[in-house]
Amino acid sequence: MLPTRFNRLSLRAKATLLAIALGTVPVLAIGGAAYLLANRSITQQTIESKQTRAVSLADKVNRFMFERYGDIQVLANLTVLRNAGLKKVISPAEQSRVLTDYTQFYGVYDSIAVFDLDGNPVVQSQGSPLGNHRDRGYFQQALKTGKAIISAVEVSKSNDQSVIHFAAPVRDSATNKVIGVVRTRMPIKYLEDVVRDYAASGDEYHLLDSSGKFFIAAETEQVGRDAWTDFPRLAEFKGSKNPTVQISIDQIDKAQQVAAYAPLGSFKELPDLGWSTIVATDTKIAFAAQRQLLLTLALGTGAAAILVSIIATVLANRAVRPIQAAAQAVENIGQGNLETRLQVAGEDELAVLGSNINLMAEQIETLVENQKAETERIEQARQEARQEADARAEEQRHQKETLQKRALELLMEVDPVSRGDLTIRAQVTPDEVGTIADSYNAIIRSLRQIVQQVKTASASVTETASSNETAVSSLSEEATQQMKAIAGALQQIEAIATSIQGVATRAKQAEIGVQKAGQTLRAGDEAMNRTVSGISAIRTTVSETAKKVKRLGEASQKISKVVNLIGNFAAQTNLLALNAAIEAARAGEEGRGFAVVAEEVRSLAQQSTAATAEIEQLVEEIQSQTNEVVTAMEAGTEQVVAGTQLVEETRQKLSQISAVSAQINKLVKEISQATAVQTQVSTTVTQTMQAVAQIAGDTSRQSETVAQSFTQLLAVAENLQVSVAKFKVG
Repeated sequence: MLPTRFNRLSLRAKATLLAIALGTVPVLAIGGAAYLLANRSITQQTIESKQTRAVSLADKVNRFMFERYGDIQVLANLTVLRNAGLKKVISPAEQSRVLTDYTQFYGVYDSIAVFDLDGNPVVQSQGSPLGNHRDRGYFQQALKTGKAIISAVEVSKSNDQSVIHFAAPVRDSATNKVIGVVRTRMPIKYLEDVVRDYAASGDEYHLLDSSGKFFIAAETEQVGRDAWTDFPRLAEFKGSKNPTVQISIDQIDKAQQVAAYAPLGSFKELPDLGWSTIVATDTKIAFAAQRQLLLTLALGTGAAAILVSIIATVLANRAVRPIQAAAQAVENIGQGNLETRLQVAGEDELAVLGSNINLMAEQIETLVENQKAETERIEQARQEARQEADARAEEQRHQKETLQKRALELLMEVDPVSRGDLTIRAQVTPDEVGTIADSYNAIIRSLRQIVQQVKTASASVTETASSNETAVSSLSEEATQQMKAIAGALQQIEAIATSIQGVATRAKQAEIGVQKAGQTLRAGDEAMNRTVSGISAIRTTVSETAKKVKRLGEASQKISKVVNLIGNFAAQTNLLALNAAIEAARAGEEGRGFAVVAEEVRSLAQQSTAATAEIEQLVEEIQSQTNEVVTAMEAGTEQVVAGTQLVEETRQKLSQISAVSAQINKLVKEISQATAVQTQVSTTVTQTMQAVAQIAGDTSRQSETVAQSFTQLLAVAENLQVSVAKFKVG
């Protein structure tokens, strides 16, 4: 549409428009390029700035959560929670006061509590009494992993507020076994206070949990909404570890925003929370500098374009007048007035154009006359070519009809061949179809010879198969019966061989057993002699040991008195260290150094208390066991005397058993030799019968295969005769 309207304009209008375009387009292009470059640079700076703010927010949240993660580990390592002896000394009220002091000191928790392994509260900071926490997810996870954990943002069952729980297992200082769980509860408002600074400069801050839901947002109505629905352009970066910036639409107020996304990622030893941050800014605010730049460039470029357009219009009107005169002359020539001529003045390009137009008019006039004569000659040649083409087409149509008729006759002649008549011959003519008929006759002659040979061969095969089928079937049945008889005999021989082999094995085992019994009896006699000597020596040793054990009991009583004295000193030291730690906690930052020293002293005192308790318990066990040993030794002395008499009687009985065992060994050897000879003979017979059975089986299978082959051969020969009979060869 636009090219058509432009073509309808006069040359003066086109020249004016072109002059204006040449003057204004460069100005507009330069202004546009300057704006694009500046806009790209400012946009990139804005995007990088927003991305940096999102990363900075993620880092600030990471650091805040890392501090809270360290708090729960410090609480889990408090001696007052880990040491069983110390917990007995400090009252529950004093322990609760310590936890309350920690709550006030940190300033971000509304509750700190310690639970036993069943989830029952043992001690808690000041506040409403807590119930059983066994069903809490963070409680179960802390026990399962044995490490400090951070829960997801959830609504507390105790106060119905959005909170984050921190939990860690408490281990006994002596056994290192988990004895409970310490838990801190932080309302989400304290984390929101940390990120609220990012609401400046028109930015909207957002924190996402691992499921993509907002749990902190500058616009409170966004809390709980799905982030990927509110910022769909960021959904493709879900789960990404790298920060990014996208232009998105705020689904609440429908404003276009620059949204910077940054995952929290890993931070030192802090567990991966799966959280992310989004910092969003309306594009009106973020790109305000670009709009101001665009307005400035637009005003300057517009003024320059108007001035250039006025100058270009004046120059174009003066330059186009000679061209309009030439255009009018060409239009007259185009309408058939070939006598039209231009007045030429000067030697510039427009004068040359006028001279060429005059020359063109003269040449066109001559060319028109020559064209008329050439047109008449071409028309006469076209008529002659059409007549010759019609004659050639008629001749080709006649040849095609003759060839189709001859091909149809050939098909009718050879049609009986499709029904099995191989005596047919096609008529051979001198044309192309005759060559095909001659080839067809040669093929039929070859096929007739093949059919005659197949008839003769099939008849011979049928006769041979019929005559031998009965003999082969009889041979197969006899071979089968022979194989069954041999198999039965083989089973009986194998049973006999197995029985003989069992007798030989049992005889051999009996011989070995008798020999071992003889050796055992001789060894027993020697052992009895050594036993008598050893029992005498034991009697003497037991008497000496009883005296030493009594002296050991007297020494352990003295040790017990010293241990009780050390335990009293350790308990007093532990109490003093605890009081010092409590006073240091009250002093705040200034008392931290003294608190560390007090903690070390208390730890050493606890270790001393535990060690003295263990020593005292060991001393008691030594005294008890010493008395039992003395009693056992006196009873052992009496049993040694009775054992000596029994050993002597046992040695006499063993001598009698040894004589009888020698006679049994002789008889067993004779039985074993006889069964060995019988086993060799039965093995040879069994191997021979197995070979005969295998030969009979092979013969039976081969005869059955031959019989089946003869039956199949006879059926094939009969089918072949039926198929060949369909052909007519003479």
